[in-house]
Amino acid sequence: MEICKALLFLALVAFASAVSLPNHTDPRCQSSYPPLQTKPCPHKSFVYYAAKKKCVWTCGRGPFVSRNECDRACRTPAVCNWQRPFETCVHPLNVYYFDKYSGRCLLDNGGCSYAGNNFPGVEECRRTCKAE
Repeated sequence: MEICKALLFLALVAFASAVSLPNHTDPRCQSSYPPLQTKPCPHKSFVYYAAKKKCVWTCGRGPFVSRNECDRACRTPAVCNWQRPFETCVHPLNVYYFDKYSGRCLLDNGGCSYAGNNFPGVEECRRTCKAE
């Protein structure tokens, strides 16, 4: 019986570590320098501008190739208005998502990841989306 409990615990730990969570310690999300926005710009990329708490374009080689990639990695309020994907998965998760019509974070027990407008907890959803 104890072996079964230990195996179940290890399986849960492995599953939890495989779930996609935004990395708030990602150094790409810690920039305090204003972006370089000159025109013409031969190479446009994106950076997370911590002072404004949003992803913005920069001229040159930023850490992200698209605004969506930056929003996903740094979990900006922009994700609150993203359409949630229709997905099916073997092991659904309890996720909270921001519903723009009600202005609230709602529970969905059929989520497949914590990416975009899928949050692991109601508090992170409320904090990110300024929800009720």
